[in-house]
Amino acid sequence: MLACRGVRRFPLLVCLLALSVGTGDAGASPRTAGTLPTVEEAALAALRREELHHPVVRLAADTNGYITVAALTVAQPGTPGSLQDLEAYVGAALRVLFRDVPALDEVDVTSVARTTGTLDPNRGDVTFTAAASRQELLACSGGAGAVDLVRCLPRVWVHPLFHDPAARLVDLRRLQADRAREGVEGPGGPWRPLKSPTGLPDLRELADRLVGQLRGGVVGGKVYRGSPLRRAVALTFDDGPEPLYTPLLLDTLARLRLRATFFLVGRRVDQFPYFASAIARAGHELGNHSYSHRSLVRLPPEEVRRDLERAQQAVFRATGVRPRVFRPPGGRYDRTVVQVASQLGLLTVLWTDSPGDYEGLGSERLQTRLLSRVYSGAILLLHQGVGETVRVLPGVWQTLRRHGFSAGGVLDLLGR
Repeated sequence: MLACRGVRRFPLLVCLLALSVGTGDAGASPRTAGTLPTVEEAALAALRREELHHPVVRLAADTNGYITVAALTVAQPGTPGSLQDLEAYVGAALRVLFRDVPALDEVDVTSVARTTGTLDPNRGDVTFTAAASRQELLACSGGAGAVDLVRCLPRVWVHPLFHDPAARLVDLRRLQADRAREGVEGPGGPWRPLKSPTGLPDLRELADRLVGQLRGGVVGGKVYRGSPLRRAVALTFDDGPEPLYTPLLLDTLARLRLRATFFLVGRRVDQFPYFASAIARAGHELGNHSYSHRSLVRLPPEEVRRDLERAQQAVFRATGVRPRVFRPPGGRYDRTVVQVASQLGLLTVLWTDSPGDYEGLGSERLQTRLLSRVYSGAILLLHQGVGETVRVLPGVWQTLRRHGFSAGGVLDLLGR
């Protein structure tokens, strides 16, 4: 039986497998991430034996210690594609991976429309997603064919274009024309001062930040810190839902009995509604992180409102919850963004510490950097799609508890 590599101080094993498939790379030798070589090699070998490896361009595996989760990403061709053909491939791949890689407990599937350039998950390139546990697969298998198996699964999302009356075909030219054309903001890093119309730092914003950092609480519709009088911190996770790491992160938080705030990208919620629902069912706070993760700075108020409302609606559709907190993409905002968010009943949440978990620091360095900046009322900025973040959480929480800290979501920190 295949064994996944464990984490010494935290026995939770989650092997997360990602396979990326793109039309431009079809036929190329699949790349492996090397994060968990045994699982990667076993999965790739299983697909090769059944001639299912040809479209695969990348395969990655990761672990947090207990269950094994796989994520398979396949691509639609550049010409109109049949949903049934896609379902047949996905069903066959699910059966092979669960049969030949015993370590796997769940497989997440994403189909993307990729022709040229780097795939950006925040753009509208996703055409189909699904997630299946081993138990769900067994319940749906029986004598069913691959297509019926996929249609039986409870966690499936299909792009609306597939429901076009024209013979259940999706034309990727239409999909690409419908994509957001604007740039996508990067992850939140060090705070950058808001600029005035003259290009100089906005003095009122600098004053708000200073007061917010010292006193804590809400200042000018924004919060930078909780009360400095309470030994408590807020855990926040930006971006996602992520088929790679959201299941891993949720499992870790559940075992640590920790609650956090998840700032979700509306488009990703539309694409992975079942992951958003799982976050809500686990009792975590849900936050608005815009719809497409583009910069909202200097946009007209009506355009900012449209974006935030669209994200609110996406989260509500998937979870039945309307977010009460908002974090601007990349931490970039202006007065219009804060005002519109406030009008929608959203509190703009910044942070006291961004350890840069997305920089590939390694677990030890990330944990050291994170703990060196923790103080009463801190709001910690982390990300859903980072393996090191999942791996350091047990050690970080153990240290925080030892020093008398409690941890929760932003609204917990503010007592709301």
